[in-house]
Formats: sequence, C-alpha cells, structure tokens
Amino acid sequence: MSSLLDEKAMDQLQSQQSELLDKIDELRAIGVGGLVELPQIVVCGSQSSGKSSVLEAISRVRFPTKSNLCTRFATEFVLRRASEIRIKVSIDPGDSRSDVEEQQKLQAFSSEERDMSPETFSSSAKFKTLIDRARECMGLSSVNSEFSDDVLKIEISGPEQPELTLVDLPGLYYSTSSEQSAEGKALVERLTERYMKRSRSIILAVISAKNDYHNQNILNIAQRFDPNYERVLGIVTQPDTAEAGSEQEETYLQFIQNKKVKLQLGWHVLRNRSFEKRNISDDARDAQEKSFFENGKWASLSRNQVGIEALRTRLSKILLRHISRNLPGLIMDIQERILRNEKALRKLGDPRATVQDQRQFLVGISSRFARIINQALNGSYTDDFFGGFKEGIANTDEFYFRRLRAVIRELNEHFAEAMSIGGCRRMIVFDGLQVPGVDIELERSKPYMHDWTPKYVLQSTLEEEIKEQALKSRGIELPGSANPLLVGSLFRDQCEPWETIAESHVLNAWESVQYFVQLVLKYLTDDHTRPLLFRHLIGPELEKMKDSLFEKLSELVSYSKSGHPLPVGETFLSKVLKSRTNRQVAMLKRNLGLTGLFFGDNNQKSFSASDLERAASQLQSSSDQFATAEIIDQMQAYYETAIITFIDNVTILAIENRLLCTLEHIFTSRTVVGMDDHQIEEIAAEPLSIQAERKRLNEELNKLRKAKRTLNAFSVDEQSLRSPPTLAQTIHRGLTHTSAPKPEDVRPAVASSASGVKSNKQAASFSHGGSAEKFQQRPSIGLFGQPTTGTPLNLFGPPQTRNDSHRNGSQFGGNGTSSQNGQVSGSSSSPLGSSIHSTPTKNQNHHFDAAKLPTTFGPALG
Repeated sequence: MSSLLDEKAMDQLQSQQSELLDKIDELRAIGVGGLVELPQIVVCGSQSSGKSSVLEAISRVRFPTKSNLCTRFATEFVLRRASEIRIKVSIDPGDSRSDVEEQQKLQAFSSEERDMSPETFSSSAKFKTLIDRARECMGLSSVNSEFSDDVLKIEISGPEQPELTLVDLPGLYYSTSSEQSAEGKALVERLTERYMKRSRSIILAVISAKNDYHNQNILNIAQRFDPNYERVLGIVTQPDTAEAGSEQEETYLQFIQNKKVKLQLGWHVLRNRSFEKRNISDDARDAQEKSFFENGKWASLSRNQVGIEALRTRLSKILLRHISRNLPGLIMDIQERILRNEKALRKLGDPRATVQDQRQFLVGISSRFARIINQALNGSYTDDFFGGFKEGIANTDEFYFRRLRAVIRELNEHFAEAMSIGGCRRMIVFDGLQVPGVDIELERSKPYMHDWTPKYVLQSTLEEEIKEQALKSRGIELPGSANPLLVGSLFRDQCEPWETIAESHVLNAWESVQYFVQLVLKYLTDDHTRPLLFRHLIGPELEKMKDSLFEKLSELVSYSKSGHPLPVGETFLSKVLKSRTNRQVAMLKRNLGLTGLFFGDNNQKSFSASDLERAASQLQSSSDQFATAEIIDQMQAYYETAIITFIDNVTILAIENRLLCTLEHIFTSRTVVGMDDHQIEEIAAEPLSIQAERKRLNEELNKLRKAKRTLNAFSVDEQSLRSPPTLAQTIHRGLTHTSAPKPEDVRPAVASSASGVKSNKQAASFSHGGSAEKFQQRPSIGLFGQPTTGTPLNLFGPPQTRNDSHRNGSQFGGNGTSSQNGQVSGSSSSPLGSSIHSTPTKNQNHHFDAAKLPTTFGPALG
C-alpha cells in the first residue's frame, strides 16, 4: 500500500538535471528563502475547483478535508532534503495580526509542534487533529466561515526529497452570503495576490470543467501580475463531469489545446478522486485517471498534457527553466541585500562594550564627518556621500542639499538680487518721466521678495519732504545749505528693508547647514546613535553658531540704523557728480518740452536762444536755500556704495566667518578626545536592541554570502561557456563572414573635416570584399561594445547647445524657458514665496517643498 508520503512520486518530480534545483535547496537550507524570493509553486483557483486535490496528487500528501469546509488559510508545504524523515509545523502570523499577544500565541504553536515523529505524521487522523489545532489557534472553527491571512507551514524532510515549496491557497469566491462575508472575500483576494505577485512563483491556475469558465476569474487575476502569462500553467480538473460530445467538453478541450487562452507554459488536465471514491489509494487514483484519458476525445490529447505522472515531469522541467531564467536576477537580489546589510553594519560599527570601544566608535564617525564637511565647504564632492552623476540627474532634494557650497553660493546670489531690487524703501523718479513697469508677481516669486511691493516717490515730492525736515533741523550751517545730518537720516530711511532681507538670508543659510549636517549624520550613523549625537553634541553647537551668526548680523545692521555716512575715496564724489548731472539733464529736457532721459533719445530739434535762456533760468531758480536736490544726490551716491559693502559683509563676515568656518570644528576627533566618560557613554553606549540588530545582520550576511558563492559557482560552471563575450563574438563574426579583400578594393575612404575640406589623411577606412562606402555603412562599435547609429559620439568637440534647467529664469526659478539658441527667458518662481523665514531656499526645479525641511532632528529624515 502506498504510504502517505510516497517517495516514488517525489522521485518523479525530480528531473535528471537536478543540479540547479539542488542549488536552490542549499539556499533554502541556510535560510535565504526568508531574505529573498525563491521559486515556489502556487496552486490557486475558485472554491471547489480542485486546488487541494491537485496539490495532493503532486505531493502525495493527503489533506484532511470536508465536503462543506474549504481551506480557510494558506498552507505552505516545504519539501526538504535531510538525513531523517520528520515534520515541522509552524504558523507565520499574518499582516493583520497587530496584537502582540496574538502573535506570541501563534509563535508558541510553532515552538510546541517543532519536533514530531514520522508516526504522528503518517496517521491521517492525527494530521487532521493537527490542522484543527492550527485552525483553532488562528481563531477559526468548523462553524466559523471566516478566513485568516496567517500561514500554516508544514516542512517535510527526508533523504530523497527535493527542495520545493507547494502552496495551497483559499479558494476565491465572488458572491457573499451569511457563511461567506465580504471581508473574507477581500482577504482571500489579497492573499492570492500576495503570492501571485512574487515574480519567482509558478502559478498553477486551476479551473474546473464542472463550471462555466466565465465564472472563474483566476486567469484575469494572474494576468495582472503576469501580463504575458509567462509563469502560469493552466490546470483543468474534473473533466469527467463534462458529458461526452457536449459543448462543455469541447470548450475545455480547446483550453487544453491552448486555443481559448494562450499560456506560454500551456495547459494540463487531471482527473482527481470523486467524492464517492475519495478514500481509494493513490495508486488506484492514478490508474483510474490513466484509463479515463485513454478513451473518448481525451485520448486525442498529447500524453504530455494529461495525468498526474506527466504533470510531475512537466512541472519539474518548467521549474528548472524558470529558475534558470531567474538566476541572474536572484544573484542580483542577493548582492543588493549583501550591500544593504554591509552598509547597515558599518553604521552600527564594531561591538562597543567598554568606554574605550565607544570612544573609538565616535572617533571613527568624527573623522569621516570632518572629511565630508571639508569637502562640502571646498566644493570637492568626491566622497560617496555626495553621490555621482546618476544621483545628480535624479535631482532629489537630498542630493541638492548635500552639496553645501553650491547651496550657499546660490543663496548668496539671490540675496544680492533681492537687495538690488527691494533694498531701497522708495525708488526716486524724476518729474515728467514715466514710472517703469514692473511685473510684481514675477519679482515676488523670487527668494526674499515674497511680500515686496514697489514704492515710488517723485523727485519734487522728496525735495519737499526734505525741505520740511531741513526747516526743523536747522543748526549753524550757512544759508544755501542744509544740516549734513539730513543725508544720514534720508539714507537710513532708504535702507530700512536691509535688515529683514538679511535676516531671512542668514536664517536660510543656517537652516541649510543644519539640514546638511543631519544628512551627514544619517549617512554615517544608525538610527539609535544619530539622535543622541545630534541632541547632546552637534545640535547645541549649531545653536551657538546661530546665535553668533545673528549677533554679527546685528552688528552689521546697527550702523545702517544709527551711523552717519562716512564715504572714503573719490568714488563717492564721482557718483555725486553723476547723480547731479542726471538730475539737471532731466530738468532741462522737461523745461524744453522733451521726453526721455537723455538728449539722444529724441530726434534732433532746434531751439532759439530765448528758449535756452528761459530753460537755464528755470533750472537755476529751482535751487532753494536748503539745497535739497544736493542732499538727494549725496544720499544716492552713498547708498550705491554702502549696499555693496553691506552685501559683502553679510556673506563674508557673517555667513563665511561665523557659520561655515565654524562648521569645520563642531565635531572632530579632538572633540571626542575632550569628552569625559559619562558623555561618551551617553551617546555611544550600545543598547540590547543594537546588539540584537548586529547579530541579525551578521547572520543574514553569512547566509547571503554563502548563497552568493553557491549560485556564482553554478553560474560560472554552467553559463560561461554558453555565452561568449558579445564584442569578441561580433568581431569574430565580422572577420569570418566576409571574404578576403581584393587588392583593388583596398583603398582609403575620403572623409570630410569639420571645416568641409576633404582629406584622405584625416580618415581612412578599408573594406573587406567591397567598396569603402559600403564598409562605412556598417554600425560602429560604441564605448561599451554596443553598436552605434546616427551621429557619432563627440568626445572632444564643442559642447552642444543645451537648456540648463538648474539656471533657467531666476536661478531659483521654475518657469523659465529656453529658446533654440540656449538663451533663457521667462519667469521664475520660488517656494520662498510663502515663507522666507522657515527653510533653506532652493531651485524649484528640484521640486523642494520648503515646509518639509526639518528644523529639528526627527522622522523627516527617515
């Protein structure tokens, strides 16, 4: 009598070419299956489609079933090779198990049933009892119609077993009732999709010939995750329920012939036990199936498509091909996981049980921290932290803010632009001239200009204001002149916006530095050490830098608030003369009835001597006893000089000296050496969770490295001789498939130089068995062995005209456009339009949300 665990059936499942399957077995044996996806067979379909019977026929493991009780959870049968036959049962809690006590209860079931004798498993009654206990542990019962996303795992070990995973999923259903809820329906669908979406799973899509295939949606679900049906094998069950010669029988025959729904793996048909003969032996079941397919239209089908014996062999071959095709991707997944674990271990550092170990740990972090800071300030972005060209193209927020010097320079440039446009409180306009048009929305979209509104004042209006102030401020000055303090008073009024703009700028610079430091710590340290290091050491230092920065800014602004202009050199005098000339020219033109600021703006006109005398007399009579126009000229001349000095002072004395230069010294090896033991332990002491995490990562890493060696050895042995190098193969074929050249065919090809002059010295090509022109039409080989077409790669010529999206419009803008000649035009925008005091400004092309920039170390950094 066939035993419950039929070794013969397992032998049929194992192909002669089993080496590749053995490699996957080794990976499962060392536990890699829990780290990366490994191949498995998933049996899925609608309720009562015969799924469990298919799995039972493949494995010869009899599942305890009831006619009125369908599968309520996923059951994974893991067949493993071992020296002794034994069984291991466990439950993996589902994603819906958020309660810790429930998770522990399920895990306890796993530990209680860890060691079972073969005798226990051989008794189907005891096996049924075991399944019932698992169902109860999951909160299911025979009267309960709910489903669970918990997974029952049954591992069968034996000396002849292949490494294979067979998964039986709950049956799909499409209508709800008192016994089948909508929640259960959704849960079964999610469970089925979770297994189907694993790219290394072979899907056995089971449909029953007893039901209309339109009502069985399993193929549509499979197509969502495998659009081309590359890893779907269709299984038709219960063919004996279709009457001979009926339309239903013909329909399912067309399915099996791959005419209805074309699957790349094809179709197969099985006749399983009927309800009446559910207790017959496995051998009797196979004999009845073989007899059925030898009669009627079923006899016309290929023997490779019918019966369980053919399915075992077919499934083995399909699985082998599937594994072979996925082998490169599997190796890549393992390598990526290795790199991820190695990076995580580097962040955790070596075990640090003593204070000396902890101090050495911080010294290592501080050394790399100081090196990255130095490179960021010097603009030499060579460390891996800064990323490469590929990351630059991605244009992410993190990549942008990592390059600190570039960020600060851009902020400085926008600060200078904002000062030049919005630095003066009122813009002076000569009488008779039109107020210049300004696109207010465009200007407000620029950094530091979000609330800017242009204000204008006529020269004559300002002179009247000065006269009134001069009258109230008379001292011992001579008639025809005003109190010299009026120049300083007018200057302070004009430079009133300087402080607000400068405060916004230095705050943005400081927050950019703070965010940059957080990115460096995120790169260098683990999630436990990072907040401690920031909170106890680096954060307070940054706050001190901020206080020092604003202290220097207050010092720089104080003179513009209370000091008196003290110009030095001849520049001031030349600017006064220029301002006076412009004013007098404007007045003279107005008196002569001309428009435009300069005489050249109009066509030539003739004036009489009396007109000129009258205009000159009006110009002279416009003078007043307080020389108000001269006060305005002097103020403007000094303003133009002082604003440049102020911009330079803010960028150099404040940002460079108080912020960036200090940044280099906030966390160095000298800092760590100067810390006492208590401070070291407070930051670098290793909690139990870190120790457990390091142990887990090391164990995973050992498994992954062993898996990589296992697969690499097979990859080299089996694939290297089958795949010659592409470039060498191309050259070989080019030489062997062309005839030897005739002497008259060997001649230089004429090439054109960049200037259009033809020269056979500049380029000479030779053809083999044809003309030079014909040879030149062959595709050339690119830098990496790829054929090139079209325009050759220009390695040393001038750069092509391009639109630099990082500098379109305003340098922080986002609406700029580029013309064909590469010139930038259009408007710009900035996230600082909403708040210039909250976050570092950056180019809108980086899609940076200013509101998301963290001001403290927290979850925003992941």
